[in-house]
Amino acid sequence: MDTSVNSDALKFELMGRLCGYFCDDCQTPLAGATIRLYSPAPQANTAALAAANPKETFDILSDEEVAAKQPRLLAEALVADDGAYRITLVGGKGGYQGGAFEVDVYCGTMPFKGPRPPRPNVQFSITTLQPMWRRGERTAQAVFDHCLSSRYWCAVLAQLGLWVICGRLTTCAKPQLPIHGATVKAFDVDWLQDDALGSATTDASGRFVIYYTRDDFDRTIFSPTINLEWTGGPDVYFRVEASGAPILVEPSSKGRTPGRENVGHCLCVKLCTDDVPNTSPEAEPHWTRVEAFNVHASAADPALNFLPEGYAGLPSQSFVFGGGVALFGNCPLFNAAAPSNPLKYRFLVAEWQWPGGGDGTAGVMPSVPPAAPPSPLAPNATWKLLPMVTGALPQGDIYYNDGVNPLASVAVRLLPDVQGFITLAGAGVNAPMSGGGSVLLNVSTANFLRSGLLGYMDSTTITAAHASRYPAWANDKLQAGRALTPAEQEPIRRYRVMFEVRDAVTDATLFVDTLDSIVLDNTPSVALLNIAELMANACNPIMGLTEIHALYTLDHPHLRNFGLTIHNNNGTVHSAPPMPNGAFPPVDYAFRGAASGATGPANAVDISADPVCAYSLNMGWITRHYVTGSQSRQVLYCKD
Repeated sequence: MDTSVNSDALKFELMGRLCGYFCDDCQTPLAGATIRLYSPAPQANTAALAAANPKETFDILSDEEVAAKQPRLLAEALVADDGAYRITLVGGKGGYQGGAFEVDVYCGTMPFKGPRPPRPNVQFSITTLQPMWRRGERTAQAVFDHCLSSRYWCAVLAQLGLWVICGRLTTCAKPQLPIHGATVKAFDVDWLQDDALGSATTDASGRFVIYYTRDDFDRTIFSPTINLEWTGGPDVYFRVEASGAPILVEPSSKGRTPGRENVGHCLCVKLCTDDVPNTSPEAEPHWTRVEAFNVHASAADPALNFLPEGYAGLPSQSFVFGGGVALFGNCPLFNAAAPSNPLKYRFLVAEWQWPGGGDGTAGVMPSVPPAAPPSPLAPNATWKLLPMVTGALPQGDIYYNDGVNPLASVAVRLLPDVQGFITLAGAGVNAPMSGGGSVLLNVSTANFLRSGLLGYMDSTTITAAHASRYPAWANDKLQAGRALTPAEQEPIRRYRVMFEVRDAVTDATLFVDTLDSIVLDNTPSVALLNIAELMANACNPIMGLTEIHALYTLDHPHLRNFGLTIHNNNGTVHSAPPMPNGAFPPVDYAFRGAASGATGPANAVDISADPVCAYSLNMGWITRHYVTGSQSRQVLYCKD
C-alpha cells in the first residue's frame, strides 16, 4: 500500500491500543500514559529504523535524551483506561506530511493507583513507525497496536522503582472457578518482622494486582538507620480473606521457596483454596467505587476515600473527575423476595446549591469550599438522570458454547432506557458462532459473569449544563500576562450522585445509596505564554540583550502545579524555581495559577550568561483530574 498522501488540509489520526505484559498470561493497559510522536532525528537512518522489529528499537531514555527530543515533538495524547489512544497530526503546508515518526511513551502522567513510584517521569521509545495511512475525504487513518513483552515492561517498572504482583485466585477443585471479591494480602519474610507489601481485591475473574516499592520491603524496626534488603527483592507469601474470614493462610516459610524467594519486579502467581464462604454477588445490591475511590469511606484506605469537600484521595491529592467516569458495584439480576422479578438500576445526579456562592449560579462553590452544605438539597425534584456513555469495560460477559469453544464469551454493554434504568436479566446479546453467523443469547444467572462495572458517568454532559466562562481573549497570545477577572474564572462545581435499584415488575424501590459529594470538571485551562521582546516581531532574534521578560497567564480551578523553564539543546538553562512556579500542596483550594502582569522587574529573566544558541521558553502544568496529562506551551527564540 502506498503510504504517501497528499497532506494539504488533511488530518492524520493514529489510533490503537498500548499495553504491557507482567508475564505471559497477565497484562495491563498503559492507562493514563502519554503517547508521544517525534519527527526522526536528522542523522537517523529512518528507513532502517522503520523496518526494524520493535524488540530491537525499545529504549529507556535518560532525562537528557528526552529534553533533546523536545523540539522534534509532533503530537501527544493520553492513553485511555483500556489502553486505547487516538492522536491527531495536522497536515498541510508546514505540517505533517505522512512520513515516519518515532513512537515514545511517557509514564509521568499515569495515575499509579497503587503507591506513587519513586521515579515517575520515565519515558521509553518503542519504535520508528511508517504508518500505512488509509485516506478518506478529509482524514487519513492508521492503526498501531503494541503490547510490551514482560522483559521490557518489567524493565520499565524497574526504572519507575515499582514492583508488581499479578495473580489469580480460584478454587482448587476442578473446574477451577474464580473467587470474586476476596482480599489478597502479600507479605515479605524478614529477619525481624514481616513486611506488608500491599493488598488487592479480586475481580470477577479472580484476578488481582498489587503494586509496591522498595520502601515496603527493605524497612526494619530500625529503619532508616538499618535496612536489611539493600539488594535483591522480597520473599513473598500470601494471606487471603473473604467476608472478613481467612480462606487461605500461607506460612511465612513459603516465601523462602523457589519462585517466591528474592523475586524480581514482576511476580505472577496462581493461588487456590476450597475454603470458600457461601456468598454470591447476587446477594444484595451495592455501589462500592467511583473509579478507584470508595463510595463509603474505609479507615484502612484513606488514600482511596472521598473528602467531605467532594475531592477524591488524600487532601494533598484532591482529585476531580472529568470525561467518562467508571462506577463499580453490583445489582443482582433478580429480586430475592420475588425470584421471578428482574431488578433494574439507575443513577441520578443533583448539583449542590450555594447561597451566596459567587454569582448565585446553581452549583457554584465558594473559593474555599466548606466541608458541609449550608442546607440540604431540595427534594427529589432536583435529581436528574445521570447521563451514561458506553465505556471500554462491559458490565459482564455471557459464557456460551460457540460450536468449538465451550467457554466462549461475549461482552454485555448496556445503556440506560428512557427512564435511566439498566435491566441486566434477560438482556439480549448477539454472540458469534465459530462456523459463522451468530446466536441471540439472554443474560441469566446460569451464563452471566459480572465485571463489577455498573456503567460510565458522562460527566461532560453534566458539566455542559453551564455555559463556559472561557474568555475570548484567551486565544490570543498577545494577551499573555493578563489576569482573569472573577467573572471570567470557571467556578468549582460539586454534585451528589444516587444509585437506585427497583423491582422491574412492580417498580418498587428496593435500595438507594448516595455519594454525598463529588467534584466534576471538564473546563480547559486558560494558558498563554509570550516573550515581551518578541511581541512586535516573533521572528526577531534576541540581540544584545541581557534580559528578557516572560509574559504568562495560567488559570484553572483545579490546578496541581505549574512552572516556567528555559531550555536549549543541552537541557535546562533556567529552572523553576527561581523561574515562576506554584503548587497545590499545602492544600489551598484557591490556588489556580498566576499571571505575570505587564513587563516589569518581576518577570525579567537574566540571560546575560546564556551562550549564543536556540532556546525555548516553556510553561508546563498539571491539573488535579484523576487521569490527566501534563500540558504545556512553548515560545522559541534565538540569542545572537
